[in-house]
Amino acid sequence: MRCQRRTDTTFACPVQGDWERDRAQRLHRERVQHMTASVDAGPPSPQPHLQLYGRDYHARQKATIEATYSDLKMIQTIAKTMSRPRPVPNRKGPCSLNQDARKKETIRIMQENFRLSDSLDTIKPMVSTRDLLQQHRDRQRFVVNSSHTKRRSGEYDEELDVFRHQDRARAEARRRHTEASVA
Repeated sequence: MRCQRRTDTTFACPVQGDWERDRAQRLHRERVQHMTASVDAGPPSPQPHLQLYGRDYHARQKATIEATYSDLKMIQTIAKTMSRPRPVPNRKGPCSLNQDARKKETIRIMQENFRLSDSLDTIKPMVSTRDLLQQHRDRQRFVVNSSHTKRRSGEYDEELDVFRHQDRARAEARRRHTEASVA
């Protein structure tokens, strides 16, 4: 086999060329073996300020439930104490001139406390769900009117139809009321 041996040489000597190539490959292999990743592939560092409930969510939940239970027990014992009859023993010995007035005042205070307790037991919520839903619908109309892009793309077509129907119904009701008051 006849080949051009001169092109396989480095530094004008094939032995020297082989030695240089082996040395370069050995150094390259060593660099590859000792190479470290430039991208961090480890687990993410903990960020407790971003967690929703923290690590011990169940412990907190259990503590909250226990606190609520103890609060209910305390309210029950207060209610029992307030509702039990308090016999006023007959006083032996000389009577005070203010005794009747103090007794009436004590009875009045207890009656007011019972009235206050009953009003707290029968209290109803201050915010109506129906009113909140109506406010949300009214605000939704503002959202639809302020979003030019979504209206143009057709994402609010159904809402716009509902709003137009409501406006027509209001205008018709106003017109009928005006005609009825004029006639």
